Amino acid sequence: MKLLRLTANIMLVILITMMSCSSFVPAYGAGREVIPAEIQFQPIRPTKAVTLRESVDLSLRNFPSIQQKFFKLRAAKANVSLAKMQYLPNINADIQYSGVTPNRVASVVMNNVSGFDTVPVDSGPSVQRQSFKPVVNNLQGLNLNWLMVDFGLRRANDDFARADARTARADVSLTKLDVAFATADSFFHAAAAKQSIISRKASLDRMEAAQVRVKTLVAQGLRPGVDAAELDYEVSKAKIALIKAEKDFRLGLVDLAEKMGITTQDFDIVSDPVIRRPVEDLVDYEKPMDLSSHPLARLKLAEKERWHSKQIVLDKAYRPHMWLNSSVWGRGSGDNTNPIRPVLGGAMPQVFNYMIGASVSFPFMEYFPLRAQKDMARSNELAAKADYDQAMLLLEKKDANSRILLQQSRRVADETPKLVDAAKVKEINLMKRYSVGLTNVVSLAIAEENLASAEVENAIAQIEVWRSILALGYAQGDLQNFFSLVKLAEGQATE
Repeated sequence: MKLLRLTANIMLVILITMMSCSSFVPAYGAGREVIPAEIQFQPIRPTKAVTLRESVDLSLRNFPSIQQKFFKLRAAKANVSLAKMQYLPNINADIQYSGVTPNRVASVVMNNVSGFDTVPVDSGPSVQRQSFKPVVNNLQGLNLNWLMVDFGLRRANDDFARADARTARADVSLTKLDVAFATADSFFHAAAAKQSIISRKASLDRMEAAQVRVKTLVAQGLRPGVDAAELDYEVSKAKIALIKAEKDFRLGLVDLAEKMGITTQDFDIVSDPVIRRPVEDLVDYEKPMDLSSHPLARLKLAEKERWHSKQIVLDKAYRPHMWLNSSVWGRGSGDNTNPIRPVLGGAMPQVFNYMIGASVSFPFMEYFPLRAQKDMARSNELAAKADYDQAMLLLEKKDANSRILLQQSRRVADETPKLVDAAKVKEINLMKRYSVGLTNVVSLAIAEENLASAEVENAIAQIEVWRSILALGYAQGDLQNFFSLVKLAEGQATE
């Protein structure tokens, strides 16, 4: 009895030890090792501050319009492969088994009778009497048709499919350029709003500090009580301006999230690199640029070439076609009246035949509809050429505007730091003068507001230089120089 109790106690200890150790062993499920989560509720995506390059990369991966254009390009490439399949012969294999009653009479079914497609075609001599006992029949056949001579029709179809693919590829490139530009531009709007918050917050802090000093002077009887009331009014105005700046920033983040192709989430942006003056040596706004390589120009040119290829297809369609035709087939029937005896009661063929020949077709009456379609294609080509010319005019206009904006924004960005320095000096002098009673509190509040406005204008001026470089790259269809400057600025910001 004691031995049994001792054994039971030992087994209980072993069981408890195994259960305690099993809590440290990873869980397994469906043949995979799964580490249980320590926290039951975790955020889907943590809050993160994204840089300009990261936001553009996300937009290029996530934005739905790029995916739509990409899959259209895949469909166009598949159409090219389909066009190449026209060179293959057409081979059909048919196997047919049926049970047919042998009741036949001499008759004719005309081709224009609607019931011709529903009445099976039978053959054989007329019967002396009716019988509803079915006879097993079989038919096996292999048919080959190959277009030997088409006078360039299939090649024209290949060229048309390739032109369609080039159009789709140019559309993808243009969509990527548009999305990257829109995302970067939205990032700059959010960065400007964030800098406005920083400047407004600094101004509010200075005004609140001045408010404390003014109330102290009023309490000591050194300044009239109206100064405290007037400064309270200015502090409230500064708080309202800060709230509006925060609203603009949050709305800018919502717009940026939409451009990035993600749902609106709580995230921030790294705006420090784009509020400093970019390196100007990499961008020459006076250098001429060939705008014919712009994705928009390539898209319009591809559309023009596509309609030209369509005309060639229609022109090749009015040509004679020569076909190679060949067939091999076997037939069998369970009808015992045939001279050749059935095989397996009509389940297998008992006679075989083959045929080989050539046929030539020429669509005489297709000339008039094909000519009308060619006229349509020619008109569409001329319209596409007009679109191309208009696109080139638009690109030249954008290029000229962007060069002017870049030149002028650089000049403004050179002056705004001087404006901030002057506003700081003015604010310090007015604070000193107010302390000795040489000016009123309204002038002090105006000086604080001017300093905040100067700081905001300086940040926006530096951002406008970035935006001008972005607009110039967008007008020229190449953002490589812009992102080189961004990479350099973000690298300097991390040092």
